[in-house]
Amino acid sequence: MARAQTDTKSKSMKGFHNLLEPDRLPCMTKVWQPQIPNRKDNYLSPEQLKLNVLESPRIVRLIEELSGNDKSKKQELRRAVQDMLNEIGLTRSMPVIRWAGICLNKILKKICTAVYVNEESILRVKKCIGSQPVLYLPSHRSYADFVLMSYICFAYDLEIPGIAAGMDFLSMVGVGSLLRKTGAFFMRRSFASDKLYWHVFKEYMRSLVNVYHTGVEFFIEGTRSRSFKALTPKLGLLSMALEPLFMGEVVDITIIPIGVAYDKPLEEQLFVYEMLGVPKPKESTMALFKALKILDINHGSMYVNFGEPISARDYFGLSLNRFEHAQLPVHVQQLTKRELDLVNKLGRHVISHQQNLIVLTVFNVASLYINYRLFMDKPTSLQQLADGVMLLSNHLKALGALVSVEYTNIKSKILDALDVHKNILQLSVDGKITLMKPVIANVQTVNVTKLKGHNLSTNTLRNSVPAFSLQIYCNPCLRWLIQPAFVLLVVKSMKEKSFSSEDIQDNFFRLRKLFSVEFVLDSELENEDYNFSLQYLMKSQILSQRYEFNQKESEIITIFLSTVAPFLCCYLHVIETIIEVFKDTEFTEKDLLVKAQQRVENGLNSRIDHVHPYCLSLDSISIALSSFHLNKILTKTKR
Repeated sequence: MARAQTDTKSKSMKGFHNLLEPDRLPCMTKVWQPQIPNRKDNYLSPEQLKLNVLESPRIVRLIEELSGNDKSKKQELRRAVQDMLNEIGLTRSMPVIRWAGICLNKILKKICTAVYVNEESILRVKKCIGSQPVLYLPSHRSYADFVLMSYICFAYDLEIPGIAAGMDFLSMVGVGSLLRKTGAFFMRRSFASDKLYWHVFKEYMRSLVNVYHTGVEFFIEGTRSRSFKALTPKLGLLSMALEPLFMGEVVDITIIPIGVAYDKPLEEQLFVYEMLGVPKPKESTMALFKALKILDINHGSMYVNFGEPISARDYFGLSLNRFEHAQLPVHVQQLTKRELDLVNKLGRHVISHQQNLIVLTVFNVASLYINYRLFMDKPTSLQQLADGVMLLSNHLKALGALVSVEYTNIKSKILDALDVHKNILQLSVDGKITLMKPVIANVQTVNVTKLKGHNLSTNTLRNSVPAFSLQIYCNPCLRWLIQPAFVLLVVKSMKEKSFSSEDIQDNFFRLRKLFSVEFVLDSELENEDYNFSLQYLMKSQILSQRYEFNQKESEIITIFLSTVAPFLCCYLHVIETIIEVFKDTEFTEKDLLVKAQQRVENGLNSRIDHVHPYCLSLDSISIALSSFHLNKILTKTKR
């Protein structure tokens, strides 16, 4: 946490400008002469790129190997590769890009109040690129990320990159073609068992990096984060993209971490229901048309923040051993385990940078304070909320977060945020902030066989959805608060005992390791994070040099502790479910998801202690299971 704070030049919003203002709105009919991220003497067309892959030594060798000198089989395999490349490959149509941009201008003006872009950061990026392959790695919180990045690149005269997209989009009539013509290339969800497809896609990815000029964009988290927390990086695409560097085919690769934040993502409620176990609707063109009703809803602002470019060569330093692959032809080699470990380390580094770049909104901070008040079972007035938002904003900024809260007209800003999120919080007639209960459709009509967890009752959903919705807006703040909260929790747990500073540190490390998957915490930074968190608490006079709580700071202490409470409760219920239901018995992840949710539902209905609606989160239950395996509490076998 401490080390990564240096990646943003300024922790203020001064460099951000609203792209939807009349004098900044992108003109989609302008003469477009974009800056090329990876300049070449000769530029390949999308069709030439596919031909380059088809005739690459790797694919030629693979076809020879699979055909067994059978000429007809060889021709059949070559046609199969061509079909795969036609399925995968991007195309480029400027008329389509311009038409899509005109539509997007209208849509964004209708559903958003602003699209804030850190212009200083994107201009800094433009100065650093031009001679090396570029990887754009945005955080992923919404499907809107796909079009938003292309839109911003066009607006700032930066070549639109090739964008990795899932095959779900390709099956949507019209949508797949539109995305492809604006630079998307497509990948199947799972293809490890299909040797031919795996090699073809891998070679296409390598060629995009190595010989194509536009740069490549993909989501290192692999999927949208429904919880609005960072996800552990998926390393498949990243390792493919970095392979030309390890093999000595390129001198360097520039990586651009990007933080994208939304006041209200288009999929907000969909995410909540998915985490509760309600099946995700299948992507289709018809579903897209049905979803157009979101165009009548105000989604507030969007924020895009480009990070400092990372030189992969400089990051790896002496660990980058190019001679390791010098003795054999490149096309017969793969990355070693040591190199894959380096990719993993870089992936986690990028995730850390992304989190630092994400803007915390007024509603993020307000949700955090309301969550604390609910935790304490206290009502909240607008004035109390305004004071709480100010208090928390000061702490978050001091910890290094980028917070959009302005201290002037704070009540007005909060009311604006409440208006955007009136489905979650409203100011009632008695002047108190009220958590709204939704109207729940009849979930009993859902196909039970498609449920990932327990078949929750309509009443449970009605009571849980509001707290769930609130919690996901708290989650982006936890990047900054969770480790100081761990320190306070350890001190609180040892209050009645005699302890040393080493005891505090050791217990912090244990707690941190338990939640390392939940919050994507790097084990190599544990000492640095501990020292930073402890020094902050002492410097802020929350904790004394003798590890005693400052009673004058009791509110902020309780706020910090309340941030970790839902996750502690969830892990508690998961381990108790395992002990009570699966002791000395093998079980699957699906078994645990069902039984843990069932246990939590019973606890919520019985109003027992140490239970929170967020304990129903399938994501957190699954992550808890991974954590228990990582900490050798459980063993895992493959069937």
